[in-house]
Amino acid sequence: MSFLSRVGLMLLGILLACAAGEGLVRVATASQHNYLIEMWRYATLLKQGSADPVIGHEHIPGASASLQGVEVTMNSLGMRGPEPDLVTPGKHKVVIVGDSIAMGWGVPENETLRGQLAAGLGPDAEVMTTGVGNMNMTQIVANWLRFADVIRPDTVIVLATVRAPAVQDADKAGWLVRHSQVFALFVSFVEMVMHNAPGETGLVDAYQKMWAGGAGRTAMDAALDRLKADQAKHGYQVLVLMVPEPHSFQPYQFSFASNTMRAESERRGWAFLDPLPELRKQPAENYWVANNDVHPNAKAFQVMADLLKPHLASTHQ
Repeated sequence: MSFLSRVGLMLLGILLACAAGEGLVRVATASQHNYLIEMWRYATLLKQGSADPVIGHEHIPGASASLQGVEVTMNSLGMRGPEPDLVTPGKHKVVIVGDSIAMGWGVPENETLRGQLAAGLGPDAEVMTTGVGNMNMTQIVANWLRFADVIRPDTVIVLATVRAPAVQDADKAGWLVRHSQVFALFVSFVEMVMHNAPGETGLVDAYQKMWAGGAGRTAMDAALDRLKADQAKHGYQVLVLMVPEPHSFQPYQFSFASNTMRAESERRGWAFLDPLPELRKQPAENYWVANNDVHPNAKAFQVMADLLKPHLASTHQ
């Protein structure tokens, strides 16, 4: 057998092995319980690149998919949820801005924060969310601003997390990552090994450094200033709700982030809301959407909705 024939057979064997591995992974993850694969499916089925490099990625208008066993549908504006009524006079328009928590990852639509607030405020209010997964505060604000002139809201609710000043990796996923679950899992594993902080203490230290200063913190503060300028332009109220770091509430080691966000909010004249005192009455895992996924569940969103509603009722006539 010639050298080229042997190389050809070897390459064919590799391709067949990769195809078999891909098939096995897809069968093994068909139950939609694998968090990494579901996030990969979210990125490939419901997201697209944004024309604004600051935003990076956005939802595909009108797209839908079943993720973690939950149906997720985008309206014509690329927001999760029903088509908003932006024309009826007198409707109190409320917009929730944020990342995957604002989008309601892993939670049925009626149990998301948007869904619960809409039910609680009734038909005279229009509640929307611009939440998109994997965004820092710079992206969150930039994404909201592209809707501001169209929606002209009465209230903007900012869901802030400890990742607000994170510096996002600007690299776009390659063809293999977007089309192969095996390769996506491999890349995710390598990234976790290379970037994961050494234990809980390392995680806390990394976030403390992030909130103390640096490029990410500077960008976050600039984004909040842009939101303040847009508020002055359109005249809406801003409520900032700090979503606690969800792994453990007893003891809670991320108060430095809450204290900083409170100070930045109050400096701009915004109400700051902290659901941690109510949430910490129960173990943190009681509020997880799944055992391997610390995103907030319906119970956590109920606590947040109850905290927000008095501030919305005061302006909802």
